[in-house]
Amino acid sequence: MATECTLGDLLRSDRLGLTLLVGTPHADSRVIRGAQLLLGNDLSSHQDDMVLVSVHRPEDGASLLTGLSEVLDLPGSRIIVTWLPQNGTSEGLEAAAGQHILLGLPADGDPAELICEIARATTLVEKTLTGRLTSLQRSLTQALAEPVPLKALTSRVAKMCNAVVTVIGAAGTAEYPTGPLPLSLLIPEISRTQSDSQTFAVGGWYGIAVRVATSASTGEKDGWLLATSRRASFPDRYSEAAVYIAASLAETSFHIDIAAQQQEKAVRSAVLEEALAMRLERQNTELAGRMASLGISFEQETRMIFAELQHARSPAREMSALENLYFHLQRHLNSDGIPHLLVLRENAVVGLLQASASTVRRTFVKVGQPSEDFLLGIGRNAVDVGHVVDSYHDAQLAVRFLRREDTTRRSMSNEEFDFATRLFSDVGLDKMGEWANELLRPLEDKQTMLLTLSTYFEHRQNIMEAADALSVHHNSLRYRLSKIESTLDLSLRDPAAVSSLFLALTALSMVEAQSRAQRGITPGARTGQTAMARGAEAEGAVFDEAGRGLAERFGAAVGPER
Repeated sequence: MATECTLGDLLRSDRLGLTLLVGTPHADSRVIRGAQLLLGNDLSSHQDDMVLVSVHRPEDGASLLTGLSEVLDLPGSRIIVTWLPQNGTSEGLEAAAGQHILLGLPADGDPAELICEIARATTLVEKTLTGRLTSLQRSLTQALAEPVPLKALTSRVAKMCNAVVTVIGAAGTAEYPTGPLPLSLLIPEISRTQSDSQTFAVGGWYGIAVRVATSASTGEKDGWLLATSRRASFPDRYSEAAVYIAASLAETSFHIDIAAQQQEKAVRSAVLEEALAMRLERQNTELAGRMASLGISFEQETRMIFAELQHARSPAREMSALENLYFHLQRHLNSDGIPHLLVLRENAVVGLLQASASTVRRTFVKVGQPSEDFLLGIGRNAVDVGHVVDSYHDAQLAVRFLRREDTTRRSMSNEEFDFATRLFSDVGLDKMGEWANELLRPLEDKQTMLLTLSTYFEHRQNIMEAADALSVHHNSLRYRLSKIESTLDLSLRDPAAVSSLFLALTALSMVEAQSRAQRGITPGARTGQTAMARGAEAEGAVFDEAGRGLAERFGAAVGPER
């Protein structure tokens, strides 16, 4: 079936009996879009691909030129049909016609029949083109159902166009190329324009490039769908249509992938949050089944992680760093085939990884720069869903002790806890919170003492540094500490007392953090203040059986969560 109506088609039609009086090289391949009947000297149509049909009958060549003089004066190249001259010759017509093509209609020919024939032919062309484009779109759309849609799409376009096809990402890398390409030659060429599409010819390569959006976060068309060949005739109209359709489908594929990733992220985050909220009832068969469907079976070593920035930043920079770590960590876990659940919290990246502590550390090393400013806590092996929350508390506790230690270490696992920390971990957060309230109850109404004690531990019991942080003289700090000792009836020179106080402060801060998470409260970002000062400004409080708790005075900022 023909895909175009050409002048050659009309000349070969026996029914019309047309004769070429004056023509140009390759006149037979001239594409025709339609026909217009000229009534007198009506020159309303100036389209090059429209056949102009004259209605007067000249008796000889001279009168033919006279009758068509205004038509022949039109610029460009027209196809003009008139009756054959009476003398049957076309002498003198070639010079007068110039670039126009003159066709002769037999004396008994009917101009109306000619116009109808052209109309039928061009209508057939439109239907044929529509059918081909529909078939083309259907074939390319089927690529979206393949396991790797973008790879299947570039492969199909390459076969249809007999060309090399690839997607150029925002970074200038080729994704799923169907053959070798001189990217160093092509990318500078297609990057010179801001238009959404362009054809090019450079270094013996001919092709077409159409902009595509490869990222939903910006919404900008930051990539290209590129089809190129060594044929000088490439691309033709069919190839152009295929590339445009494929570009639209490539964007659709990107958006589908991003939507699926966001949905999976939401599901995994919800499941992990539900596991972390388990307190009294530790067995939940339904939750365990949902975790198994996401790849977490607990048949292998499974641990919680808690990654928090080592140094305070502005809220915007802190969230940017957290998102960057979350993205790169998830990418490496996926590439290494490590089952995981990740959630991005206001101050930390929290995750459940089916991996050993050493594997977790190696993964963070692979992440590279995005993980270098973070402290990493690794919890105990969770043997079932009920132990996930215990592993989570271990990871929080590890980060808290990394902050306390005067060391360059940036990661700690449950196995590295000292005796006192292991005791804290195994007793559990609820019980430790109760004991902490009992120990610190005499300081409940003495906010300055709590602030002093927290700052003292935050600066590793260094009197001078703690005094500077509190903006007081070091003797004033010593006086405050002595008052704390007398109020609590203990000595800060006693290692057991020091450990007890530090663990009590840590326990209450973790209780407050957990309480905030359950109530859906998001505290403000960290500042350069001391931990106690930050806690004093925090909203909300922890309440125990005896009334107002102490955590409101040193807040979640004392512990791993704020």
